[in-house]
Amino acid sequence: MSNDARRTLTERVTGDLPEGIAALGDTERQFLANAIGDAKRAQRAELAAAAEESLGYVPKLLRGPVRKAVGL
Repeated sequence: MSNDARRTLTERVTGDLPEGIAALGDTERQFLANAIGDAKRAQRAELAAAAEESLGYVPKLLRGPVRKAVGL
């Protein structure tokens, strides 16, 4: 596995890479790295949307302080 491909996957995957990754070609590893990056971006967007939606259950006067308290 080339150092660039390993670094790209390591940046996107927490923990050690599975041994089977070494059997993949550079193209497949790059595709996997891109797919993981896309999935993480989609997950962040969904979590942000869910957090904003949950504020709908908080009275309007408290939304600002609650946003600040939870880091939104």
